[in-house]
Amino acid sequence: MSEQSVDALLLTSVELLDAAVWREIDSEEAQPASAFLEALSRLVGRWLMVRSDAPEMDVVTVLCKARGYIARQRNARRGIDSPRVHFALLVQCQLPT
Repeated sequence: MSEQSVDALLLTSVELLDAAVWREIDSEEAQPASAFLEALSRLVGRWLMVRSDAPEMDVVTVLCKARGYIARQRNARRGIDSPRVHFALLVQCQLPT
C-alpha cells in the first residue's frame, strides 16, 4: 500500500447546506425554486425535532433571525448604517406570551 497525499476540500457552510438540500431533494434533475424551499423546510424541521426542546418556538426564532440577517446584509450593500426594521416584521416576530 502506497502513501498518498490527500488534499481535503473544505466546504463553506453554504456549500454544506446546499449539498444537504440536494440530498433531501434526492434528484439530479433541474428543480423549481419551490423544491429547494420545500427540501430546506423539511431539513430544518427534522433538525429542530432532533435538537430542540421546543421546535415549534425555535422555528419562529430561526425565521426571525434569518429575516434580520437578510435585512442587515441588504442594508450593508446599500450603505445604510442603521438597521431599519419594519413594524410588520416586529409584529410577525413577536412570540406570544
